Amino acid sequence: MPSVTYIGRSYETPNVDATHPAFLRGVTREVTQAWMDKYGLRFGDDYIIEGWTQSDDDGDGIPDGGWARKDILKWLQTYEIAPRGYATKSTLLELVETVMSPDGVEETEDLIADTAEEAEETQESE
Repeated sequence: MPSVTYIGRSYETPNVDATHPAFLRGVTREVTQAWMDKYGLRFGDDYIIEGWTQSDDDGDGIPDGGWARKDILKWLQTYEIAPRGYATKSTLLELVETVMSPDGVEETEDLIADTAEEAEETQESE
């Protein structure tokens, strides 16, 4: 079971989950794997985290539901794909599926072309 220990300068610090009590310096608290999957990435250098491995990351390097939206955007940028305007995480994951599908080569090329056209239009309007 994962455990979290606060080692910061203050005697106590608020918990990232408002439904749990504050963390006290030096006191180890056991938490569930599901709780750590939800809040684990919010902990900084003031915490020691033991016994936790992200269950959402299957290590294949392809974005899935466990990835943060900004990381999915960064992954899509490696394929020169940028969504139009604001895109939700679900929309970004649909783009990932398009890129990774066998039939996605043509669709991906279309997305790259659309992105390039938008970039040119944006530069011309400035």
